[in-house]
Amino acid sequence: MNKTHRLNQIEMYLNLYGSVDVHSLSQNLDTSEMTIRRDLSILASQGKAIRIHGGAILPTDHYVNGNGLESRSQLHIKAKKAIAKEAVKYIHSGDNIFLDDSSTVSAIVEFLPPKLQLIITTTSVLTAMKFNDFTNIDVICIGGKISKSTQSVVGPLATRLLESMYFKTAFLGIPNISESGIITTSSFDELNIKQTVLRQSNHKILLADSSKIRTPQHLHLADAKDFDRIITDFKVPEAFINSCKKQKIPLSFVAF
Repeated sequence: MNKTHRLNQIEMYLNLYGSVDVHSLSQNLDTSEMTIRRDLSILASQGKAIRIHGGAILPTDHYVNGNGLESRSQLHIKAKKAIAKEAVKYIHSGDNIFLDDSSTVSAIVEFLPPKLQLIITTTSVLTAMKFNDFTNIDVICIGGKISKSTQSVVGPLATRLLESMYFKTAFLGIPNISESGIITTSSFDELNIKQTVLRQSNHKILLADSSKIRTPQHLHLADAKDFDRIITDFKVPEAFINSCKKQKIPLSFVAF
């Protein structure tokens, strides 16, 4: 991979996730850690990154309430679809479920049996429109301010409404989970919405492909043990698998 392509890839990861770490970039881009450090220094000199110990973060003025669903959905498509297909096994007719605005969760619509009777609540305008085509599904889209980048509802009004609701099962995607199971984000809006949903749900299922196993960001959202099941792919690090086994967190693996 040439230098220009590598820098573009790193910049894309920064814009998508808000932070990157040297070790993960080295593995994903098949490049030495020394080369990655030089690349990060170049992006920092261009004002596109801020260097931190072990990696870099996105400058605050580049970050606006999360990352767009359209851009996120273009990454790791096969893994996300396989995970979404597996998630459908945990949806049953008559369920009252919550679906967040992640691109992996949104893919559930492609695999949902047409005759299921469901009540689906979501903060994603795009997801709500997709499921609204099902005549046997009642769709509730939470009200509030719509984020221009994610096309999802955010803010205190949405949080207050979620606090008055109850869900049998919540299906959540996340931007970042460490090998030890620490789930983090760079978005205050995502933090508030998902922490509220976790409190209001009886069963919690996490959908996360192996690319999400990364160095923690600065906002602690939850821990792996807060979920009843994690659906991921076979490419997750062995350290992550061992950590989940130690904490007795059920794992479902998909191939793609």
